[in-house]
Amino acid sequence: MSSNLTSFSENFSRLTGHPPMRWQRRLFDQFVDGAIPQALDLPTGLGKTSVIVVWLLALAWQAERGEVKIPRRLVYVVDRRTVVDQATDVAERLRANLRSAPTASLTAQVRDQLNKLCIDPTDDASPLAISTLRGERADNREWQSDPARPAIIIGTVDMIGSRLLFSGYGVSRRMRPFHAGLLGQDTLLVHDEAHLSEPFGRLIRGIAEVQQAQKAPHPLRVMELSATQRRQDATAAFTLTEEDKAEDLVDRRLHAVKRLHFEAGAENEDVAIAKAVELALRYKEERKRVLVYVRRPRDARRIADELAKATDRSRVALLTGTVRGYERDLLAETALFKGFRSDPERPPPEATEYLVATSAGEVGVDLDADHLVCDLSTLDSMIQRLGRVNRLGGKDRQANVHVVEWPAKKDDAEKGKLDKAILETKTALASLPKRDGAHDASPEGLRALADRREAFAPSPRAVPLTDILLDNWSLTRVKDLPGRPLPERWLHGIAAGEPDLSIAWREEVNELAAYVARGTKNGIRLVKQLYDKHPILARERLPAPLSVVKDELKRLARRKPKDGEPDEPISAILLPVNGDPIIGALDDLIERESDLANATLVLPPQAGGLDARGMLTSEARYEPEGTPPYDVADDLAASGRDERRRLRVLLTREPEAGGWSARGIGQEIAVPNELAERLAAAQAIKAAARAIRGHLALAERALLVLDRDEEGEPTRALLLLGEGRATATAQDDPAAAGRSQDLDEHLSWAGDEAEKVVERIGLKAEAPAFAEAVEIAARWHDRGKNRLAWQKAIEHAPPRQGQDASWKPWAKSGQRGFDDSECGAYRHEFGSLREASEDETIRSHPECDLILHLIAAHHGWARPHFEPDQWDIADGVSEEENAAVAAETMRRFARLQRRFGHWGLAWLESLVRAADYAASGRLAANGAPASPAPTVAANAAKESAA
Repeated sequence: MSSNLTSFSENFSRLTGHPPMRWQRRLFDQFVDGAIPQALDLPTGLGKTSVIVVWLLALAWQAERGEVKIPRRLVYVVDRRTVVDQATDVAERLRANLRSAPTASLTAQVRDQLNKLCIDPTDDASPLAISTLRGERADNREWQSDPARPAIIIGTVDMIGSRLLFSGYGVSRRMRPFHAGLLGQDTLLVHDEAHLSEPFGRLIRGIAEVQQAQKAPHPLRVMELSATQRRQDATAAFTLTEEDKAEDLVDRRLHAVKRLHFEAGAENEDVAIAKAVELALRYKEERKRVLVYVRRPRDARRIADELAKATDRSRVALLTGTVRGYERDLLAETALFKGFRSDPERPPPEATEYLVATSAGEVGVDLDADHLVCDLSTLDSMIQRLGRVNRLGGKDRQANVHVVEWPAKKDDAEKGKLDKAILETKTALASLPKRDGAHDASPEGLRALADRREAFAPSPRAVPLTDILLDNWSLTRVKDLPGRPLPERWLHGIAAGEPDLSIAWREEVNELAAYVARGTKNGIRLVKQLYDKHPILARERLPAPLSVVKDELKRLARRKPKDGEPDEPISAILLPVNGDPIIGALDDLIERESDLANATLVLPPQAGGLDARGMLTSEARYEPEGTPPYDVADDLAASGRDERRRLRVLLTREPEAGGWSARGIGQEIAVPNELAERLAAAQAIKAAARAIRGHLALAERALLVLDRDEEGEPTRALLLLGEGRATATAQDDPAAAGRSQDLDEHLSWAGDEAEKVVERIGLKAEAPAFAEAVEIAARWHDRGKNRLAWQKAIEHAPPRQGQDASWKPWAKSGQRGFDDSECGAYRHEFGSLREASEDETIRSHPECDLILHLIAAHHGWARPHFEPDQWDIADGVSEEENAAVAAETMRRFARLQRRFGHWGLAWLESLVRAADYAASGRLAANGAPASPAPTVAANAAKESAA
C-alpha cells in the first residue's frame, strides 16, 4: 500500500463512491502523524461522517509500517433518536466495499493490513467489527470479541456514557468493567453534533484528562464534530482553509441558495399551525419535496393531519422522537422518505411530498429538501434545519425558507432563557444580508453567526467528575452503594429538561404478572433473566417526555372498558435503567416517580394506547387483527436487518393428549405433525422444550414455569429461544458453548488466544511483563471449575470411583444448563484464584498481583470482593484460608487500580476475557459437531446398570 495521498484518494473513492475533498486529505495527513484534532468544525453538508473512512485508512497506513499510533476502535456518539442511523450506514458500506475489493487492488491491500491486526482474520466480523448500541443492530458484540480488531461502535450518549462510567444501562454488573475497559482504552470517541450534549462533551474530555494523569496504557482520544461549534469551546479545532473553500464542490455547497423569509407572527397556536400549512401548500402543484419543522410533537401531528387532508395521506410523512421505533424503521424504507435523502441524481416526485418533523429529523440523517417551513427555534437548531434544505446546492437550485413565529407556551422548558435565545436568534438571522426581499441563509452566510452564543439553546449545568465518584462507580460488584449515583447528571447535566419514559408492548406481560403475583420463588429474578436474554429493542420502544407519558397512561389506566373487554386493572412491568423489574398495576407503577426516569414500561397489547403512526394516545384501543401491530419483539421483517433470531413459545400441558402443545407468542410457529406427535408424547417439560428447540434449530435462552398442578408438576411454561450458542452466548453463560469441552483443553486454548491478543495489540513489545501476566492468567482462569459440585451443576458428575478412568472435568457444558442448587453461590474464579495464589511460579512472578487479579476478575468479580458463600468449596480448604484470600483480593484491587487507573485496569481485565471468549468461540469453528451432552437420566441409568 502506497503511503502517499494518491493512494488515499484512490482508496477513499473506492470505499465511498466519490473522491475526497481537500479537507479530508488534510485530516488524513494529521491522522497518519498520530495528531487527532480536538474538534472538527465544518458547515453542514460537507460530509463530517467521512471521518470514519479517514480514520480507517490512516489506521491501515500505520499498520503497514508496524507503528499503530491512533486508536483501533472508533466510537461514534450522537445524542438524538434518528430515523436513519447514518454513521452505521457509512460503516456498513465501508466494510462491504473492503470485503468486495478485487484481490490486486490498492483497497485489497488496505483490507490485508487491517486483517493483520485481527486475532482471527477469517472471523465473520473481520477486517472491521461494526456494532451499534442503538437501533436494530442492538449490540451484536462484534466489538467485544477481539480487542485487536479495528471496530466501529455507534451509540447514544446514554449507551456509551453509562458504559464509560462503569454503569452501563442494560448491562449486567459483571460485564460493566469489560465494557468500560474496551470503550475507555485504545478508542477514538467521535462526539457528533457536540452542541446538543455539552455536559457529555465536558465529561469525556474530563475522562481523557484523568487518563492522561493516570498514564493509562492507551488513553481515550476525543474529537467533537459540529456544524454549530460554539467558538469559545472550539479549542484546537480543525476548520476549512481558504484553499479548502475554493474547491468547486465545497464552494457550491457553501453558497447553496437558501432564501429566508420571516412570516407574520401568529397570535395563537391554531393560527400558527394554519399559517404553516398554508405556506407548505404553496408548493402543492410544483412537484417539490417540502420539509416542515416544529418543536412540539403535538404541533407536528396536527400539521401532518392537515396536509394529508389537503393532499393525500401517502404524500405526507411524520417524524418525531415520540414515534415508536418500529414505525420509524418502516418510514425509513418508504419511497417518500428515501426521496428526501440527498442524491444529485434523484428525479423530482410525481407530486409534491411533505416530511413533517421535530428535532428528531434535524441531525443524524442526510436530508435534502427543496423548500422549508418551520417555527422559530434557537440558532443551533435553525442551523441544523437550514442544513437539510438545498443541501447539495447547484446553480439551478434555490430554496425558500419560511419562518413562522409561534406564540410562546408556558410549558416550555426553562421558558425565560429559551424565549430569550429565540429572540436573539431572530435578531441574528435578520442580520444576514438581504437580497430580493429574502435573507441569505447559505452555509457560508450562517458561519458569520457562529459566535452569537446568546442565541444558542441554554446549556445544562455540568456536574464535575471526581476521583471519589470514579472509585465508587468502579466497584461494580457492590450493589446499592451509598455515594454512587446513576450517571444521568454527568451525561446530560442539570436542568436539561425532563427525562423520557419509554413504552413497549409484549404479549407475555399478563402471564408474567400473574406468575409473580402468585408469590413464586425467585419470580422477579426469573423475569429479569427473561428481559436480560430477550431485551426490549429500539424498534419496540415508544419514548416521550415523562410528564407527557404519565398523563396519557393515567387516562389509559382509568379508561372505561368497552363491551367484551375485561374490567380489571392493567398489569405492567417497569424496567428501570438499573435494578430489578417492578411488576404491578399500571396506575400504581406510574406513581413511582424515582423509578420512571429513562425507564421502559412494558404493557400488554390489550391495554391499547398506540395509534396508526406509532404514537402514544389513550384514545387508541387494541385490535387483535388491526394496525398497528403491538408486539413486534420477534418481527425481523420490519428493520430488514440481520440480527440474532429470537422467539417466545408458550408450552401447555394437554391432559387428554398426555403431553404438551406449543404456540408462538408475538410470532406464529409451525408445528408439523411429527413435532406435534413428539410434544404429545413428551411427559416432562424439558423434553417438550428440547423438541421445540430442535425443530426450530434454536438454542434455549430461558425456560420459565408459569403454572404447576397440585403435585407441583409444570402445566404451562414460557420458552425463550435464540440462535445457537457461540462466542456471544458464552459471554452470557460462562459454562455454555457450542459443545462440551475438557477443562485442560479450554485452558490451553485460552492461553493460546491470550498470546495472540497481546501480540496483535502490541502489548508484548510495549510491556512484556504485562503481556506475560495476561497469558498466565488465561491459562489459570478456570481451574476452579474442577470441583465436584460445579461439575454436578453442569450435569457432568464423575462416575463411581474406578468405573471410568478416562473421565476429565469439563470447562464447558455444551447445550446443558447450569443447576446452581448443586454448588450454591460458589464462584469458580475464587477457586482459581486460591489455587493460583499457592503456585510458586506465580508467586515469584514480578507481576504476581496483576496475574491474580486478572484470574479473579475475568467474569467481573473482585471489584472489589467475593461474598463468603462464593468462596472455595474444595475439600480441605479452611474458612480462615478462604477469608485470607478474600481480604487480599480487595487490597490487591485497590493497589492495582491506583497503579493502572480505572480504565487501564479494566482494559487489562478485558484482554483475559476476550481470550476466554475466543477460546469458547473456537468450539463452534473447529469442525467438531455440537454433540448433545448425556442427560442426568442417562447418567443415572448407567449407574443403575453398573
